[in-house]
Amino acid sequence: MNVMGADAEGHELPASVLDAQVEAMSQRVSQDRDSRCAQLRAAAESQVHEILRSARSEARANVHAAVVRERKLGDQALRQARASALLEERQRAQQETRALLRQMWAAIAGVLESRWDDPAQRKTWVQTSIRQAKSLLIGRSWRIEHGASWSQEQLAELGQLISGKDESGSAYEVTLACDRAIRGGIRIGTVGACLDTTIAGLLASRAEIESEFLAQYLAVAKPHE
Repeated sequence: MNVMGADAEGHELPASVLDAQVEAMSQRVSQDRDSRCAQLRAAAESQVHEILRSARSEARANVHAAVVRERKLGDQALRQARASALLEERQRAQQETRALLRQMWAAIAGVLESRWDDPAQRKTWVQTSIRQAKSLLIGRSWRIEHGASWSQEQLAELGQLISGKDESGSAYEVTLACDRAIRGGIRIGTVGACLDTTIAGLLASRAEIESEFLAQYLAVAKPHE
């Protein structure tokens, strides 16, 4: 069977011409398809490359942010550890200081009593008290309170130390009184003022005593450079 085509005016064309046109159209469609596919592949590859580039950039940013975050956390943890160690050291030092002061307060009264029981140190104690009273107390009428263990000889010696004239030539009027609560030292009073050099009086300034004790203790305990 012989297939015949027709031209634009209706004239029949040979089958070979029609075949040629069909072949040309088929090739054109194939070429368009291949070109479109190539464009799509190129666009897809470009999109893939852009996605990969963006992903790598985001990954680098995330890694950097994670490193920075971990570094900050590490620095914060280090600061917290140092602060905790410093706090523990201060608390330990405070505990040691309180223990040291407790030991000092437990011993100091006994040390003062021992000094008072020594005749030579006792005399120096009384002489120092009277000398301070003469420089600090304005009044000339003194009331001196002492403990119950004083002998008549010691009382007479005390009277001699006080009743004489001072550098200005003024004499002191002295009244002696026994206070059985006094374990050591004397208490000198005048109008409106009192100098208490008893053991209890010397230990009354607690903060000052602790400060002086710690200063001397640290000076002795500090290693020599």
